[in-house]
Amino acid sequence: MKKKSNLSSVFGYIALTSGSLWFGAYVSRLLITYQMFEETEFVLNNYINSTNLPAIIQTTFPLVNLTFYSYILMIISFTLFLIFSKLKLKKNGWLLIVSLIIYLTLPFESLLLLIDYKLIVLFLNQQFNSEKVLVYIIERMSNLNSFPIILVFSYLAIPFFLVFKPFTLDFKDEN
Repeated sequence: MKKKSNLSSVFGYIALTSGSLWFGAYVSRLLITYQMFEETEFVLNNYINSTNLPAIIQTTFPLVNLTFYSYILMIISFTLFLIFSKLKLKKNGWLLIVSLIIYLTLPFESLLLLIDYKLIVLFLNQQFNSEKVLVYIIERMSNLNSFPIILVFSYLAIPFFLVFKPFTLDFKDEN
């Protein structure tokens, strides 16, 4: 077995940890925000009114922060892991597939991160009862409406690739 560098191991650990935190917070956030609205349209459920809406939105503030910062940390640390590791994508098909999942979903997730940034700015200004917050939440859900489901299923495949490491080629040195 080849010796891995300590730097690539650290970046791999940070990428795995921040990715796990991001994925858990992402799923929790999806469950909370989708349950705020009616099933067919973006109208608040009848049990949500102007008195309890700020409290509900305030409970999503940590999830918005966690998903925003952990996703950025995951992308940076995974990129540094690929740079510093001695693993070649040509020989490790599992790493190629994981990289494709992460980098192909990056442009779409970055569009959602821009909306999250606007939400964080509102949250930091203590504007939990603002109509803008609700508009941004609806905008986030309606812009790429089926993308979060595709993203969740794609990222659920990553542990399989990390554990079983399929599509690994062993090139024998002919010299």
